[in-house]
Amino acid sequence: MSDNQNKTRLFRRRQGFLLALFATLLAFFVVVLGAYTRLTDAGLGCPDWPGCYGQMIIAKNAHKANPLINLTKAWTEMTHRYVAGLLGMVIFALTILAIRNRRYPEQPVALPITLATLVVIQALLGMWTVTLKLFPLVVMAHLLGGFSTLALLWWLTLKLKPVQLPNTIDTDSLKGLRFWAFLGLVVLVLQLFLGGWTSANYAALVCLDFPYCQGKLFPDFDFFRAFNLTGAGVVGSIGEPLDNGARMTIHMIHRVGALITALVIGWLAFHIFARARSVAIRVISVIITVLLTIQILLGVTNVLAVLPLPIAIAHNAVAALLLLALVTLNYYLHSHPRHRR
Repeated sequence: MSDNQNKTRLFRRRQGFLLALFATLLAFFVVVLGAYTRLTDAGLGCPDWPGCYGQMIIAKNAHKANPLINLTKAWTEMTHRYVAGLLGMVIFALTILAIRNRRYPEQPVALPITLATLVVIQALLGMWTVTLKLFPLVVMAHLLGGFSTLALLWWLTLKLKPVQLPNTIDTDSLKGLRFWAFLGLVVLVLQLFLGGWTSANYAALVCLDFPYCQGKLFPDFDFFRAFNLTGAGVVGSIGEPLDNGARMTIHMIHRVGALITALVIGWLAFHIFARARSVAIRVISVIITVLLTIQILLGVTNVLAVLPLPIAIAHNAVAALLLLALVTLNYYLHSHPRHRR
């Protein structure tokens, strides 16, 4: 391959990396902005889709013509849509770039196409979130779709990184490290599901004491109603709004999930730090430990302080960062060249 071809190849790789990195940062912002929209009860700030009260841009005096319009909530919802739309365009640009560079062996193609497909699904879920009046199953799926988009974009960014991180993990210990890293990621995803289901069913404030729930360590659980995904609803949506017992069940299962997640990921971080020879991998395990500790403290604070907005948003943001840290760990354990002792 000529020098000009090598320069072109390197330029396009860097171009793809920078675009993927920008998309990842934008996706993180969309996740946090989505949490803010949900927590400020602005998810139905615009009762139609894709516009808001029939307009793509809300007029400053729109509330004078229509007293039903809450400008603050409407602008919160539309800002979320605008930024999510920009993210979608960037992902489509990444997909086009990947198809153009498909002849280069280091260029992933299936992953950008998957992301483009996920963008379409997310747009549909965003529309159904509005048209189905915050139906919990749709809200939870939309939240998980956002986290999935973020994780896949970060994986793509790592694959396109111009300078890869050397890895010096023992071959003998690699299998165990891979298993724990993947298990930690799976457990975290399940906990994200529980968190999304808690939020979608307005169960975060049903228990305001800790570690008890309404004075009981083990309240009467109603698993069938609490986790009937297609039957649970909220006021105004399809499905049947959950009673206090079902929402207590959701909240307490989320706490149990948090305990299991802390134990599994905590053991993972210790296991990785003790056995990995790579300094970079050890640093990742320390980052995971710090994020996990912060997340536990934020979760407890949310309960005791009655879900203050900054803490609740931080709880979502740190969950996203913890997901990225575990994705990074899995990437380097599964995808990078390894060296024998």
